[in-house]
Amino acid sequence: MDPTSEAIAYINGKRVELPPGRAELTLLAFLRERGLTGTKLGCGEGGCGACTVMLSHWEGGKVHHRSVNACLCPLYAIDGMHVVTVEGIGNVREGLHPVQTALARGHGSQCGFCTPGFVMSMYALLRSSTEAPTEEEVEDALGGNLCRCTGYRPILDAFRMFTKSDPKAYTEEAIAASKGLAYGETDATAPAATANGSGAVCPSTGMPCDCKKASGGDAGGCGAGGCGAGGCGAGSGGCGAKAGADKAAKGVAAAASAAATRTVEPIFPPELKRRPVGALCMAGPVATWHRPVTLEAALKLRAEFPDSRLVVGNTEVGIEMKFKGMRYPVIIAPTHVPEMNAITVTDAGIEIGSAVTLTRMMHAFKAEIACRPASQTSTLTAVVNQLRWFAGCQIRNVSAIGGNIVTGSPISDLNPLWMASRTEFVVASTSGGERRIPANKFFLGYRTVDMLPGELLLRVCVPFTRPREYVREYKQSPRREDDIAIVNAGMRVQLDQDASGAWVVSEAEFAFGGVAAKAVLAEKVAAACIGKPWSQTTLAAAIEALKSDIVIADSAPGGRPEYRRALTSSFMFKFFVAASLNLEADAAGKFEPEFPASHRSAGQLYHRPPARGVQFFADAPVDDIVGQPQQHLAADLQVTGEATYVDDIKHTADLLHAAIVASSRPHAKLIKVDASAARAMPGVAGVYGAADVPGSNVIGPVWPDEEVGHFRVRGLGCRV
Repeated sequence: MDPTSEAIAYINGKRVELPPGRAELTLLAFLRERGLTGTKLGCGEGGCGACTVMLSHWEGGKVHHRSVNACLCPLYAIDGMHVVTVEGIGNVREGLHPVQTALARGHGSQCGFCTPGFVMSMYALLRSSTEAPTEEEVEDALGGNLCRCTGYRPILDAFRMFTKSDPKAYTEEAIAASKGLAYGETDATAPAATANGSGAVCPSTGMPCDCKKASGGDAGGCGAGGCGAGGCGAGSGGCGAKAGADKAAKGVAAAASAAATRTVEPIFPPELKRRPVGALCMAGPVATWHRPVTLEAALKLRAEFPDSRLVVGNTEVGIEMKFKGMRYPVIIAPTHVPEMNAITVTDAGIEIGSAVTLTRMMHAFKAEIACRPASQTSTLTAVVNQLRWFAGCQIRNVSAIGGNIVTGSPISDLNPLWMASRTEFVVASTSGGERRIPANKFFLGYRTVDMLPGELLLRVCVPFTRPREYVREYKQSPRREDDIAIVNAGMRVQLDQDASGAWVVSEAEFAFGGVAAKAVLAEKVAAACIGKPWSQTTLAAAIEALKSDIVIADSAPGGRPEYRRALTSSFMFKFFVAASLNLEADAAGKFEPEFPASHRSAGQLYHRPPARGVQFFADAPVDDIVGQPQQHLAADLQVTGEATYVDDIKHTADLLHAAIVASSRPHAKLIKVDASAARAMPGVAGVYGAADVPGSNVIGPVWPDEEVGHFRVRGLGCRV
């Protein structure tokens, strides 16, 4: 099939022909050019979520929805898809979507810059879910969104109305706090809401209440009279009239039935269901975008352009182009090559196409974990646990497993796991066919892998584990969620019982990231374990061997050498405890761990319950304006993306851009400024220095901290 140069997409229900010759453009830049400025430019590298939009595509006879970062999404990657931005789901004039209304009424915005991203992340979660999400799923969906001023409590509280309610989540402490009481304090007129053992939750507000008890049992309370008739929402006995905090919560809950009239969801365009998927070639002066639809075509392109870049999520190449000034004239998108997007389950394990996204892989692994014995899914469980802390949801929705591997990052969270778990990579080319490479031999150096020119990574073969084969993942980062690792690790051990009844290590592999220019396989540690009993003595020998395998110089990039060395030993200890606990459970009384009970917690996985917060404020009288939980005036504009910020102002024809000239030498004396060459450059309207600035030339938003055009340069990069 010959490639076409016609690319179309739908944006908020409107058909758009994508312009040719702009392969280097991102979806965010294209949207903002078209005036859809509700999608914001924040960090520009997929870390803040301010640019979140929803992508929808037709596959397998149904529509698939996902949240993505528009700042990284290549323009031509949306060919054949429907893009929904915050403007497409509601606006102030026609009515807000319930998600927008909930966030506005729940005081979930302050400056409002990040607010459209939160709205679209929650909206995409609801559209992609077949039932109400859990609170954990909401937090996971918002993990790729940052808020720098509002705080996450009101945002999570606002979105909690869309989740499955769990009365057990409302602790006695939260219930007491909602009444203005200290935890453990009781009052005859306001007894603990859980005193009757029911842990009742108001069906209207979703908050804990004791209306049944206050009204004398089951009659007249939330469960009988209803929140609109003598229950929480009416009368002096309802919880809606007891505290200011409950008023705010009630306002959020009422969002779904507020005055918003926008109730119709943007539908997936029928044209895109019928449109056949074909090869695409979009040539341009900066880059040419190729989208093959067969493996043969992808291999031919790779052979013809060995320096080309394969792009699926653009989370690596996009950042290199944006922040490092890299230019890649040929880009190949394998998103529609069937062999590179297939997930195949065999008797030996799972084969994952290299273009499969991390989200798809995680769902496939979870499906196998649910239907197979735990003895077969230790590797799959470790990968799923590691992906929980891997970037944000928007990144996982587009990032391909192949890109994460071939990049060869020394701090990749998954590569140490592949190395330790007997995983194999299959690469292919037109000249050499397919070639299988063990993962522990694939990484050769800093961002260097065992691939020849013209080859591409075809699939990843993950084997099922065997009985008493244990695989675990470890990661330490500055913060737990959506952050790069300081040190990470993947560890595996196979334990078998010898003739004497002792449990002996028959196989072992330990891989570490963040300790060298590449992920490192600790071969001496494995040698210290194999053939030895699984005991404290073996653990001590393994930790001692770590000093030879993991050598971090004091001047090593990343710093903190002592801390990183300590982390490797800590991970070894945790793995020893975890494997011992697993063996204790599997050996049915034939193995007893060699450590005190107080050490058992080291082998347990980290788990955090859904975030909770309590706000205290005075309950103002009804006729008093001051103290009422009023929604601020710009909230509706912020949740719909209609609030205008400086960068959203449409450029005029006479707009000028200013650029600061910085010193190229430190500790120098500025004698003369000759700007004649700059003034002669095309497009330059003027050059201005300190002499042209009236008054003081000291700048600083809060206190004077820097001088412009001073005669003495204090450091490299000072403004002159």
